[in-house]
Amino acid sequence: MCDMIDKMIRGELIDPITRLPNEKFLEELSKDSSDGYQILEVSVTLENLDKTYKNIAISKVASVIKHSVRIPMDMVVRTGEYDFAVIMGNSDESSAKIVADRLRTNLSYLSMGLGGKTVRVKPIVRIGK
Repeated sequence: MCDMIDKMIRGELIDPITRLPNEKFLEELSKDSSDGYQILEVSVTLENLDKTYKNIAISKVASVIKHSVRIPMDMVVRTGEYDFAVIMGNSDESSAKIVADRLRTNLSYLSMGLGGKTVRVKPIVRIGK
């Protein structure tokens, strides 16, 4: 665990756009953790997105996800270009379904005005393990 903290401090396990832990963090965590958690997989498609504004849009999506989970029990991780994972500690499947529904709703309502266009989010949220 101490090695993970060192890597976090050096920025090796942090996504530079969203300032969330990255996929390497999730890999390190799964090596050291027990099975006492649920994972939600979140993928988004951004309609009308000009590549110039991709980082801004992803940052806003990350913010909505962070504000939709149960802080401090859940942790949001960026796992890909348009993908995130929510690690839900002390959780069962019914709690995971509630948070998954909240994420779907909150992300589908997200609308951004970027570069003169309205960017809408199409979320896919799956309960994984």
